[in-house]
Amino acid sequence: MKLKNTFSILFVIIFTTSCGNLKTIKTSQIHSMYFEYSPNQNINVGSTINGEVIIETYDGKLHSVEGRNRFSIISSDLKQVNNSNDFIITKRPQFFSDDLCKMTLYFSDKKDTYSSKDSIRLNYMGPLNVLLGGTNGGNGVDQKNRRTPLLFRDGKNGADGTHGINGESARDFTAHIWKDSALYYIRMTSKEEGLTYSYKMSEKNIIHFNLSGGNGGNGGDGGNGGNGKNGEIKNDKVKSPGNAGNGGNGGNGGNGGNGGRLILYIHTNCTDIEHSITTNVKGGKYGSHGTAGKTGLEGTPLPGQQSGRKGYSGAGGAMGYKGIDGTVHRKIETFDFSIFKFYDMKRYLIIYFVMITLVLLFAPYTLKGNSDFVFTFKNIITSVVGGAIATALFHFLSKKKNSQGS
Repeated sequence: MKLKNTFSILFVIIFTTSCGNLKTIKTSQIHSMYFEYSPNQNINVGSTINGEVIIETYDGKLHSVEGRNRFSIISSDLKQVNNSNDFIITKRPQFFSDDLCKMTLYFSDKKDTYSSKDSIRLNYMGPLNVLLGGTNGGNGVDQKNRRTPLLFRDGKNGADGTHGINGESARDFTAHIWKDSALYYIRMTSKEEGLTYSYKMSEKNIIHFNLSGGNGGNGGDGGNGGNGKNGEIKNDKVKSPGNAGNGGNGGNGGNGGNGGRLILYIHTNCTDIEHSITTNVKGGKYGSHGTAGKTGLEGTPLPGQQSGRKGYSGAGGAMGYKGIDGTVHRKIETFDFSIFKFYDMKRYLIIYFVMITLVLLFAPYTLKGNSDFVFTFKNIITSVVGGAIATALFHFLSKKKNSQGS
């Protein structure tokens, strides 16, 4: 991760090679690869940020990476927009301290692949988009049209288009919103699914909750039937005209997913944010049906021959069904948000205590018979437990101080 400034931008302009020269770079020449962006952008969940991947070779030159022929980004926190330098932050942070969007960068040549891990840090500026909608269903496969066969007389039947996949339904969530110092906090909880997500926003802005259902995929088109061969006389053999192939059926469209139900609790210390909240809990759109494949042509007969059989066109697929809209219920009330703020500290304490428990379980087997060492070991364990608690508290308080100061 490198942040853009005036010097680095000029340095890139002077030393960056052209896209043509980038094609000749081998992975053995790469010294480092990183994601460069400006920290002055709005960087929060749902934001679209601008950035680029830079390769630094051992000769000190910088190369801007574009295209997907040899390069790819793998991340569950970012989504690249149409192979451009724009990226949508799709992160679903589980804790308030989770402020990194992680990614893995890959650059390949014919023999090897160079990989590098990087991240960008949320600054919680700008609008917040809570993206918890269902995923769209995939489209069905369009079938290829059949041709006149080489060995046989009759045209082949067109294959049926596959059905579109149903869109995913959004989950139901309960949201709590409150303000503490200069930050707005949003805690999303789905008890049925056991999911918890935590968001922050540094100033009063738009908060959009997207719990819409995913769209159904379109059905695939049926393939056209192949043509039958014409009647002919070959090597003194009379061959009858071939029958036409039938058209394939179109696939059915997928159903839209249902929108989620949202219960929204707004704390009395931030009622001013209520009119800046928008929601989308609509059901997903239905998928379109696949078109029917057309019949092939029957073979032309010779004089005195009977015509080949005509084929049948396929049937079109059925349209999917729209998803059911979800609901939104808003409530303004006072609640104890400290139980949410201390969730991060619980996480660290649980991790430390699990580690200590494992040590205590297995240590007696390895230290059995050595009483002096066991005594020393108990002292070590006591120190480690105390240090773990102190470290967890220090980490939590540091995160709290940094968040309040941002």
